[in-house]
Amino acid sequence: MGRVFEVPFEVHFSHSDSTGLAFHPYFFGWAVDTEEAFFRRVLHEPVFGPGVTDGLFTPMAGAKAEFAAPVRPGDRLVFRLWIERLGRTSIRFAFELTKEGRPLVWIAETLVFCRPRSDGSFEPVEIPARFRPLLAPYVRDPGTAELKFRS
Repeated sequence: MGRVFEVPFEVHFSHSDSTGLAFHPYFFGWAVDTEEAFFRRVLHEPVFGPGVTDGLFTPMAGAKAEFAAPVRPGDRLVFRLWIERLGRTSIRFAFELTKEGRPLVWIAETLVFCRPRSDGSFEPVEIPARFRPLLAPYVRDPGTAELKFRS
């Protein structure tokens, strides 16, 4: 596998549902928080995503998650991010949420680099050349399998 970007965090009571487990929509929010940290630290973008500085945006084209174990308030976790596919106009991020090195949740998200059109829709555009050398170290090695989901 290539380099892995990691963000530690703690689950709060406000993240839980009536069962006392972390409520599933929060996992996608935490993934976006991890992407934001990645864009800031690795691509040196001052605000999440490329949109603000160069008119490009990165809407999500798809997302999938699989839960292997419960997550509870007070858990100290690490969100791990790497790039499964770096395409011409899109990136498929893989996330692994771990506790003490044990995987609990996997998420895959595809973002598409776009420019807004005057009618409000988006037009896919190539990932800027200046980002590619910064992204390349995080791309999964060809011999490493992509995330596989049971459902």
